This record gives sequence, C-alpha cells and structure tokens, in this order.
Amino acid sequence: MQMNNMMPKILFTDAERETLDSLQDLLIDENWDCYYVSSVGEALEVLHAKEIDLVVTDVTLPDMDGVEFVSEIRNRYPSTIRMFLTSFSKQENIIKALAEGLTQHIIPKPWIDQELKEIIHSALRQSTQQKKHSPEFQVLINSIPLLPALPESYSNVRSCIVGDEVDIETMANYINQDVAISSALLHWANSALFGQRFQVDTIKKAIIVLGTDIVENLILSESVNRIIAGKLPHIKGFDFGKFKKHSMATAVISRLLLKSLLPTDSDQHDRAFVAGLLHDMGKLVAATYFTAQFEKAIELAKRRRCPLTETEKEIYATDHAELGSFLAEWWNLPPFIISVISCHHQPSSTPIEQDIIAAAYVANLLSYQFHFGSNGDTCLREISAEYREKFYLNEEANEILRNQTEDTIRALVR
Repeated sequence: MQMNNMMPKILFTDAERETLDSLQDLLIDENWDCYYVSSVGEALEVLHAKEIDLVVTDVTLPDMDGVEFVSEIRNRYPSTIRMFLTSFSKQENIIKALAEGLTQHIIPKPWIDQELKEIIHSALRQSTQQKKHSPEFQVLINSIPLLPALPESYSNVRSCIVGDEVDIETMANYINQDVAISSALLHWANSALFGQRFQVDTIKKAIIVLGTDIVENLILSESVNRIIAGKLPHIKGFDFGKFKKHSMATAVISRLLLKSLLPTDSDQHDRAFVAGLLHDMGKLVAATYFTAQFEKAIELAKRRRCPLTETEKEIYATDHAELGSFLAEWWNLPPFIISVISCHHQPSSTPIEQDIIAAAYVANLLSYQFHFGSNGDTCLREISAEYREKFYLNEEANEILRNQTEDTIRALVR
C-alpha cells in the first residue's frame, strides 16, 4: 500500500515479535505509517531512510541498551519524539532517562489499549505543532518530557459548555469540590472590578457575575499555578508569589483599559481580563523545564538592562512568549489566548483581537511601572505615544488605574 508522505510516521522497536504483532493489530485502523522492527540496527536504518515523528521502544533490545538507543536518537534526530514501552518502567536508569529528557513518556507493559492510543495521539499532536517552529525550538522542546496534560478541573468546567448552552448547576458542583478554586472565584466575584453591590456568597452566583470565560480561565490559571508551585525550584530573580501578583494586576488593568476603549462591550472586557491573566504563562514553562537557562537569561538581562526576551533568545533560541503559546496550542486553548501569549511583547504582529492584545501589552507595562509584583523582567519599557493615545493615558488616568488596581489586588490577597 502506498503511504501518504504527510501521514505521521511511527517506529516501534521491540525484541519480541509477539509484542510487535499485537501493536500492529491494535493500530491497523489508525491513519499512521508504522514501522515494526526487532533490533536497533533495523531501527537506525528506518530512521535514516524516513522522517520519523515518534519512536516507541523497549528498554531490553538485542544489540543495544534501550536508554543508549534513545540517547542516540536524541543526538542524531533531536526533533523525533521518544517513548519507552517496557516491563521495567520503574528501573532507576529509565526514570533518570525521563528526568533528563531522553524520553518523553514511559508506557508500562502490559499496556491498556485505549490509553496507549491516547498517548500516541498526544505525542503526534505535539510533533505536528513543533513543525511550525524552528529546528532549534524543536530540539529544545524535545529535551523535556511530554508536555503536561490540560488540568482536569479546567476540562471539567469546559465540559459544561456546549455551544451557547451552559450547565451552571454541574459547573458549580465541579468547582465546589475544590476549596482553593472556590475561594478564588468568590474573591474575584466580590471585587470592585466587577461592580457588585451585594455579597456574592455561592459559586453559582459567582459564575453568573463573572461569566463563563473568566471562570474557566481563572480555574486554568489557579490549577496551573498550583501544579507549578510545588515543583518550581529556586530561581534567582524570579519569585513565584510576585509572578502571581503581576499576572493578577495585568488582568485587572487590561480589563479597565479595554473598558475605557469599548465601554459597553462586556464580552471584550472579559476577554481582556483573561488575556492579562494568562499572558506570561510561558515563564512558568521556562522556569520549570529550563531552570538554569532561564535563571541565566534573567541575570544577563538585569546586567545589560535589556528586555528578558532578548537574552532568552540568545541563550536558548526562543523566549517565554513562544514557549507559552506552544503550551496553549498543545492544550487547544482559544486562538485569542494563543495570540496574546505569543504577541504580548509585539501587539502589532497579531492578525486577530488586536484591541485585546494591545490592552494586555499596555497592562503588562503598567503593572511593572506601578510595581505590582514582578515576573523575571528587569527592564522597564516606555509606552509609546500610539498606545497612550489609544487608551487615553496621561498622569491622571494612570493614577486612577493604579488606585483601582491596588484596591482590587489588596482585596484579593488579604
């Protein structure tokens, strides 16, 4: 059968023919171009002849140790995603291979059919997204384990929205199961930013006050922050608490800016809030997976008094904006969120939602100027005349924004 050149290509390497036959039977209906070989020698021939997207290999192979094999693949074909399918998933050398980015996932034998398929689908989706980026970026991404899954709490809330219909009761039930997220939503719903005259005392009321866009993305932000908080190593020049405060302030200012531009468009106000809240998500990716490089970039930016993005690109050939937008694509977040993460330092480069992204861009700069937290950047940048005019900014307007933001943040963090 002639294969489509655009079809994803997967190489399976296992010493046991029975395993390869089982995999072939399992995947026969998938739209993938699969190769099944029993030795490293055969595998290297396939890798040389074909542009393989994903290698799935056992650790025990007849002619080379599996860890050495995936290390060889990373050296020769760094953009190829690598996984272990093995009975020895808890061996120290295999865990170390995962931690060092030699392999992006470990699938235990015997596998669960549907789970195996889902892992492969996810890996191939990551491979497809990588190809939109430079070879250097592909190498960087493939030096880390498979990107994290979308937080379950966010997925649960999203499942309550079908088209224009929202199941508020079920959504509220999901949220009520998490005390920390419930508390955060109630704090935001009762903040002056959303103009409530009466106490919002239930999650159902909070959903109605905030709207589903803000609710689901506050949950996303809280969930990601919680995941990261427990794992984030100490990074000189980057304080996670200050990062959160900066993100919150940017969200508040972004909403206020767009409200001054489009006073009656509440949907756009909410999207601006979300844009400000999530704009720097890529810094969490950099801090978590490229700790040493990120710390070096911060230190170099501070010494040179230049933007962090400049030193990031110098040190690891990309920046937090590209890293964050890649994670947002991986999670299938809405296009405007992907764009704001990608373009929040260069708002004129976006083809969509230019007002929202401009608001997030200016809010980010104002948050620095007002000293609301920090996020690793050390270079204060001026807001150009174009954007000062767009959002009617002057000394008086800036002071009002500062005071409104300070009141909101103080109420949230007390």
